[in-house]
Amino acid sequence: MFKGYQILREALTDRELDSIMRYLAIMKNMGALKGNADGHSAHMYYSIPYFEALLSSFALTVSEAVGEEVYPCYSFLWNYKKGHEVPKHRDRDAVDYIVSFNINNKGEDDWPIYIEGERVDLRNKEALILDGKALVHWREACPYPNRLQLVLCYTRRKCFRFDKRQHLGFDPMPEVVTAPFTLNLSIDDTVITEMANDEV
Repeated sequence: MFKGYQILREALTDRELDSIMRYLAIMKNMGALKGNADGHSAHMYYSIPYFEALLSSFALTVSEAVGEEVYPCYSFLWNYKKGHEVPKHRDRDAVDYIVSFNINNKGEDDWPIYIEGERVDLRNKEALILDGKALVHWREACPYPNRLQLVLCYTRRKCFRFDKRQHLGFDPMPEVVTAPFTLNLSIDDTVITEMANDEV
């Protein structure tokens, strides 16, 4: 029985994680990353096509884990900088469950998430299924120069399927994300930068 959260130990393979990093490097070179800068210490990238595909792909896994049918809502990637704190919060009303993926570089696993005061550690390539609307969760200051965290969002209500968009990958509805997106948003991960310069 689902008790509010569950860890997926091998959510991604080494090859899948490598493909994600190379995809982001290609998007960086194309100037195709778009999203919002949440202050100087965090950037949010909404609806990156690769992650929208993962959002759709993991819907059945999430449904089976939580014991009810859920629909893909939206995806976003966080690019956190050193010192950034994720404040205590619950997720917005349209989101019933999230899946948070560690797509950080190896050796950057020591940044736990706290759920109702309980410390939960995730390693590289692992993911956390969380009832983020019911449970308060947060992170203390990021200890690394740059950290990537992928979040997939799901809803039990069909009216919020695809975050009210016609299809996954589309821009958000105006009432969902009111701040204008920045195009060609930077991503400062060293591995992605090296790939962008030398390998893709």
